[in-house]
Amino acid sequence: MVSPMATPRALLSVFQKDGIVELGQALHDLGWQLLSTGGTSRVLAEAGLPVIDVSEATGHPECFDGRVKTLHPAVHGGILVRRDRQDDMETLAELGYGTIDLVCVNLYPFEAVAARRPPVSDAELIEMIDIGGPTMIRSAAKNHKDVLVVTSPGQYEGVLAALGGAGGAPSGVELGARKQLALEAFQRTAAYDAAVSSELEARFNSPDVPSRIHVASEVGVSLRYGENPHQPAAFYAADSASANGPKGLAAAIQHGGKELSFNNYLDLDGALRIARGLLCDVEDARRHGCVIIKHTNPCGAAVDATQVGAWQNALASDAESAFGCVIAFTEVVGIATAEAIGGHFLECIIAPGYEPEALALLSEKKNRRMLTLADFEPRVDEVRIRQLDGGWVAQVQGPPSVDWSAVRCVTKVTTSPDLVALA
Repeated sequence: MVSPMATPRALLSVFQKDGIVELGQALHDLGWQLLSTGGTSRVLAEAGLPVIDVSEATGHPECFDGRVKTLHPAVHGGILVRRDRQDDMETLAELGYGTIDLVCVNLYPFEAVAARRPPVSDAELIEMIDIGGPTMIRSAAKNHKDVLVVTSPGQYEGVLAALGGAGGAPSGVELGARKQLALEAFQRTAAYDAAVSSELEARFNSPDVPSRIHVASEVGVSLRYGENPHQPAAFYAADSASANGPKGLAAAIQHGGKELSFNNYLDLDGALRIARGLLCDVEDARRHGCVIIKHTNPCGAAVDATQVGAWQNALASDAESAFGCVIAFTEVVGIATAEAIGGHFLECIIAPGYEPEALALLSEKKNRRMLTLADFEPRVDEVRIRQLDGGWVAQVQGPPSVDWSAVRCVTKVTTSPDLVALA
């Protein structure tokens, strides 16, 4: 066994192997010893790097098809030992274990496997619940004062730069950098556990609404300000560690213009949700839908056989309030619609796409933001969550449930199929 005060050691055990050879090579060049497991160990060895398998360090082989590899005191003792405690270091030496100064782990892709369609079996999904990985990450993050914890290939460059600046010595990396790595590590394991909990509840209990709400997000993107200029604000995309990637507004592509504001996001969300509702009507006479929103309030919504007609009818609902609005179209925006919009002052348009000529014409107003969202279909299984003062309410989005064939007009003034569709 390596003595506690020997060459710094890194434990590398990753599912996503992008950049792991380069990381291992750089650590080796800085004088580090490499420990590894299973497939990661093979990749490093095939690249010609000297690597010690964890089973050699623990004196215990992997077992149960790899379910138990790193769950051993030689691993977690080496991570959790407090270097500034003489009694800790003496105990480590008595046990014959060595320190582990960097832990690089990324997890089994539970979220991606859970998102597969058709769904995988429960047995297959259970094997994607990582046990050893989160345990090592949490151990290293807890002892971040002494151990660097790396959970993403995107962190490799920064960690190597910090180590290079310290001459390869792990103790030379600033505490602030260690804290940030630890924070990101705990955020990752929290999101991972939330994904496991939510998916297993859906499979094991199939509730109408979840018994608990778990929210995991990507890193927030700062916005210019909130609803008012004195309020800080950010946009948080739902965690996209799945096969399906980002969804909804997080997946929209912006064409030109300044950054979206807090109010823009609120209005875009409202416009998108109403527009998706219009898609439930598949009649050709109402194929095109248009929604106009201002300050979260609908100014107008219309369906028509033509996109220009839908725009004109929606605008006619309240042309004055539609000044500085957000617009959603349910179909690709054509040049005729762009010409009909003309110089109307608007903030944003969101649509499944734009004809090139239409996008060019709309973009002549430099402050306009046009957004493309390829997936405009209603997400009927989505759980919609709203925050209240002191809690949340949630409901399943669900498909429209009205039997329109049973609707009867009870006034002297009759209605029309278009008005019924909008209702």
